[in-house]
This record gives sequence, C-alpha cells and structure tokens, in this order.
Amino acid sequence: MSTINPRTNSEEIKSTRPNQPVASFLQEAENLYIWCVDDIPELIKVGIDEAFINELPQRIEACRKAQTIWETKLKTPGEAQLQWKLKVYEAQKLITELLHSMRFAFRNEADLLGTIKYIAKESGYASLIQDLYNLSVLGRSNSQLLTAVGFDLDLLDTASAKSEELTALWAQSKNEKQYLNETAVLRNKAFWYLHQQVAKIRSAGQYIFRHRKDRSIGYVSQFWKHKNKRRSTPDK
Repeated sequence: MSTINPRTNSEEIKSTRPNQPVASFLQEAENLYIWCVDDIPELIKVGIDEAFINELPQRIEACRKAQTIWETKLKTPGEAQLQWKLKVYEAQKLITELLHSMRFAFRNEADLLGTIKYIAKESGYASLIQDLYNLSVLGRSNSQLLTAVGFDLDLLDTASAKSEELTALWAQSKNEKQYLNETAVLRNKAFWYLHQQVAKIRSAGQYIFRHRKDRSIGYVSQFWKHKNKRRSTPDK
C-alpha cells in the first residue's frame, strides 16, 4: 500500500492530492474499522490505543464531508465564473469588430496601423481587458477617421465599459477559484490524516497476523493489491 511519510508536515499534507479515489478509500476505511474491532486486544499489545481505533468513524465522516463539499464546488461554478465566460466571449467579438473597422478606417495611417498591430498581437485575459480600453482610447483620438467610414462611435464607450466590467468579474472569478482551492486543501488534509491512521492500524494488523492469512487479509488495501497486481502482470 502506498503511504505518506509520518514525518510529513501539515503543509505538505495540505498540498498532496489523494493517492487513490476518495470514495474507494473511505469504503476501505469503513471496512477496516469493522474488521479491526474484534482485534482490539491484540492491537493494544503492539501499541495501538483503543481510543485511536475509535476515532476512525469520526475521521471517516470528516473526510466524507470534505469530499462532498469539494465535489459540489467543483461541479457548480460560481456566478462570477459563469458571467466571466459569457462576458469574455462578448469582449472577444467586440475586439474583432473594432480591429476590423479600425484597420479599414486607418488604412492610410502607418503609425495608427502599427499601433493596432501591436494591440492585436497581445494575448491572455489581462491583455484582453487592456486591449478593450486601449482601442477605446485610440478610437476616440481618431474619431473623425472612424466616422468617415460609418463606424458607430458608441462601440468605443461599450469597449471601455466592458473593460471595467471584466476587471471586476476577473477579480471575483479568481476569488471563487481560490475558495475552490481552499476546499481542495481541506479535503486533502482530511484524506491524509485518515490515511495515516488507517496505515498505522493496517501495519500493526499485518504484523500481528503475519501467520494468519484469514485475519491479515482484512488489513490489506484491496485497491492497492489489485493495482500492484496489474502493474506486475506483463502485457500479453
């Protein structure tokens, strides 16, 4: 069975993802608790305190709740993230329209075309927000050229407004993602704290019943047993 070093500090535990599907691990932890209750006298003899074993149900429940919260947040994006995706799509369409119109309106102005080329080559969300603002300013500074080709100057106000809107949404979206990361950290901690407890009990049980396969089998992770077996089986 894969385990985490008992000397691993809490910060390392928080940043480590579970090493097996959480649902299967929780079931194995439940099974271990039911199995080891009958062996408490023997486990005590090798240093496993009865209270330590009795903590298993509480730690299992804590891990289960943390996993549920994480899954819920993962599957249901926040309002800011949903709005961000929608507004980014709208902003990209607007930038495309602005660039197309300005390239035509400024076709005889080399300096302006150079500015547009510089703006257009930028990429990323930060650049998207800045490009909207820059194109709005550029358009206002050369409104006569745009008016001459029938361009709707109100689009420049729209670009400026969208730039401000996206700035706020991006911040809110990042805050929501940070909260998702925090729920993942809590889930990881709950998993590894339970994992350490399970590993300790399993190790003791395997030692005590090393000559009794009928009892030692209950202290073996079936997940890792099957996984390691598949790894060791050569491809045909």
